[in-house]
Amino acid sequence: MIAAIVAVSTVFVSCGKDDDVDPASISFANVSNDKVTLDKGATSYTVTAQITSIENLKSVKVSRKVGSTTSQVGSTVTKFDNKTSYTLVETITNITEDCEITVTVDNGTETARTLTIIYTEPDPEPDYGDIKSYTAVLMGAQNSTTGSSYATSNNTVYTVSQVLANADKIDMIYFYQDGGNLAEIFSPKSTNASTLNTIKDMNPKRDTKFKKITMSEADFNAIEDDGKIVEVATELTESVVTKLEIGNVVAFVTDDDRLGLFRVSALTTGASGTVTINVKVQE
Repeated sequence: MIAAIVAVSTVFVSCGKDDDVDPASISFANVSNDKVTLDKGATSYTVTAQITSIENLKSVKVSRKVGSTTSQVGSTVTKFDNKTSYTLVETITNITEDCEITVTVDNGTETARTLTIIYTEPDPEPDYGDIKSYTAVLMGAQNSTTGSSYATSNNTVYTVSQVLANADKIDMIYFYQDGGNLAEIFSPKSTNASTLNTIKDMNPKRDTKFKKITMSEADFNAIEDDGKIVEVATELTESVVTKLEIGNVVAFVTDDDRLGLFRVSALTTGASGTVTINVKVQE
């Protein structure tokens, strides 16, 4: 009797070991040490996990933990084309802080593996400055009845009789030279200005600098702050810009260090002609 009982006990123990289920294997693709760091400002990441199992797979699910809050991502997978192998692809969105993504597999026993996603704060938005935008600024050449001297601070064109009283405001002067520079704009401190009897006695003579740049009309019109102006208005060393044509864009910096752009929108030739410009300038 004792021998029989021992034999039966041995059979029961052996059956229990045969029913043990090996845990599934989970590995994350394209990561190191189960951690991944997002690019600056990125808020989504696609998790790819390769799952293999000796036993048939029953379910795979993904959970997300942020702080102490855990929630399931997507639906639990319960149907598998290959009963012992599965590639999980799940896109995690709205990542605005570090989180843990856990893949849990049931193949008769539960197995889990966690991927840590590290959020990286984006660079702060540049602190762009305000600008003033002026359209249809009309300046006359030297023989025109329209004023030739323009102040960007108050968007005013001054006539010859007003120049001396407002010299501290004037940033640029329009002139037309037949057979030479043609349509030109120069600073009050330039050599060009010093030869003109009507304005040579200006005091002070503001020292504006210019440079022609390449910019489309659409891009010019789209400027709403000084971000683009600061980007393109560099290396301004010229006291005069010559041979202006419709569509030309000119960067400038005023004597009080305000950066700006103007675009030629209309032009009539000759010493009695006019030029029309649109202006974007820092406040």
